[in-house]
Amino acid sequence: MTTKKISFKNRRGQRIVGLLTIPKGTPPFPAVIVCHGFKGYKEQLHLKTLAQEISRRGFVVLRFDFTSGVGESDGLLEDIKFSDELEDLRSAIDYLSNSVRIVDKRRIGLAGHSLGGQLIFHYASSDNRVKALAGLAGSYIRGRGMTGLERQAAEQIAGNKKTSHFYTTSKRTGKKFKIKIGFYYDLLKHDTLKAASEITIPALLLHGTKDSTVRIDSSKKVYRLVRGEKRLVLVPGAPHTWRGKSDPGHKYQRIINPIVADWFQKYV
Repeated sequence: MTTKKISFKNRRGQRIVGLLTIPKGTPPFPAVIVCHGFKGYKEQLHLKTLAQEISRRGFVVLRFDFTSGVGESDGLLEDIKFSDELEDLRSAIDYLSNSVRIVDKRRIGLAGHSLGGQLIFHYASSDNRVKALAGLAGSYIRGRGMTGLERQAAEQIAGNKKTSHFYTTSKRTGKKFKIKIGFYYDLLKHDTLKAASEITIPALLLHGTKDSTVRIDSSKKVYRLVRGEKRLVLVPGAPHTWRGKSDPGHKYQRIINPIVADWFQKYV
């Protein structure tokens, strides 16, 4: 397989930068788009290894930086909005369908981690080009799901009703990030349970039992509502990003990645 850097524009005219992994073999190939989470970026190890595993099965795989200010794409993190990321995803699918001639545009799957996992469930019911989903720790339910991010925003709003920003802190680096409050209100407009109930295509959900960022019961609720072929996999001991100090050998990725690749191989 080979990986090359690509770019395309979204509907707002912003440049989106991605990595396209191309398998060995004869085209046309089915394709999968892998979406990163909040403050994520396309080169993250858990996304890279997932893309490689899927591509080994004969898929073109696209990873890209959302226009959220992290990574190489245009945009600022403080301006992030869930609605804008939905538009970015549509632009990515348009790019694969219209500009990558080796892709079979009738066979596209979506995988997403964390906020990216939530995103694909909201997007899928609006685009019949999408044939299957794999959500990794991405079943955020408003009002109860994303411990930390939502709590920080809600507490800061309660402390100052006129605030225009809230701050979130990286657990990994301790760095503070400034986010416009519009992100929080925009996120609340999107009902994940309603979106799940509209999913009729095959949907895989994976969640680590040691995830301290997104509640595991959220994935269970989403799973129950999906109306298509579905599977819920709970990974004992796995944290939110499938890796950490307790997993120097990345054993969780070696468990999870083949499950996701098998799913797309079966349903896309």
